[in-house]
Amino acid sequence: MRNNNPLNIIKSKTQVWLGETNLGGETRFCQFSSMQYGFRAALKLLRTYYSKYGCITIRQIICRWAPETENQVEAYIKTVCRITQMGADTPLPPMKAETKIVWCELVLAMASVECGLSADDRDTLRYSVAKGWNMLF
Repeated sequence: MRNNNPLNIIKSKTQVWLGETNLGGETRFCQFSSMQYGFRAALKLLRTYYSKYGCITIRQIICRWAPETENQVEAYIKTVCRITQMGADTPLPPMKAETKIVWCELVLAMASVECGLSADDRDTLRYSVAKGWNMLF
């Protein structure tokens, strides 16, 4: 996966992520030293979307994450809902230890859309997502 950045997080002039590197000279997207750091950053952003911006459903999160100017938002939402088996407008639980599986599966589903992951790829990356989660809590 390019840049160890599974959700294609765009660089910020004000935010430097834990584990962020600039070894390859990438100008638009963040680069991370490992996949765990890329998933950690993605989870941290989703936590902010939930707690600060009130994005509590898959639809709200994806509409903010993947604007229509660059994405097929409805197809993105449908794919994530199919993979996670969650409803687009069903409120997600707050991000805490006992909801780890919900949030990790959501991030993996979003990575599937962003990077074209297969079910086998998601199985392989579950360890990295869990490590990223553990770095937050």
